[in-house]
Amino acid sequence: MVRTWTAVSLFAAAASAQLNIPSLLFGLGPAPDSDVRWQDWRKPGPNDVRSPCPGLNALANHNFIHRDGRNMTIPHLVKGLAAGLNVGPDFTIAIGGVGLFSSPNPLGGSFDLNDLDQHNFPIEHDASLSRKDAFFGNDYSYYDPFFQDVISFFPSGKTDIPGAAKAIANRTDDSEATNPEFVYGAREFILRYGETSLYLQTMGGSDTDGVANVDYVRSLFEKERLPYALGWRPRKEPITLNSLGLMIFELFGANPNAAPEGVRITQ
Repeated sequence: MVRTWTAVSLFAAAASAQLNIPSLLFGLGPAPDSDVRWQDWRKPGPNDVRSPCPGLNALANHNFIHRDGRNMTIPHLVKGLAAGLNVGPDFTIAIGGVGLFSSPNPLGGSFDLNDLDQHNFPIEHDASLSRKDAFFGNDYSYYDPFFQDVISFFPSGKTDIPGAAKAIANRTDDSEATNPEFVYGAREFILRYGETSLYLQTMGGSDTDGVANVDYVRSLFEKERLPYALGWRPRKEPITLNSLGLMIFELFGANPNAAPEGVRITQ
């Protein structure tokens, strides 16, 4: 509880110094097709830093957010996530605030992407779709065997809610069986279902059906590259906390392990 209130206080202090709400919200939305960043994908350089999140990494690789992965402020993230993925400011401000808490100097108003690589805080968690658990070592780099397991639930070449829910359950079962320090609480539940909702909505289009081209999803996770050259475009409607919340409920309802997970998150 002390940590929670401290975090809220730090966020309020840092955010109030940064956010000019009317100015920040003006003109948000996907970058036009003429924007050179869509085609300007580059692998991270030797002095660049990245996070455990493939979406943030992809945005940095395209320079929608700072290519070096450093000095992420909330206004910068709001503009970058809207331009590259049409993610709404409500979600970005929330995740940006959490990111500030990971910084060695939260009141400085910025963080680096690698600050997010802290076990069980702020966004890293066990049973990732594409990363190893921290118990086994490297928990921030892409791990192909896990992601190929995820993709195997979409044999038609399109994602869907039932397959995505089964992929979550499969990763949960695997980590619980193999990781003696496996952690699964309310935070992990929200993050895991939320991140699946996020990739389905950013790579797809609907708030509820979860349909996306698997090749788009592969590009995002395997290469940390926006699949613009494959024909993908950001959806027209912003992705918001509300749209993600709707899909979280859809996924939870379709999960074959829904009852056991419900028990876990109450412990």
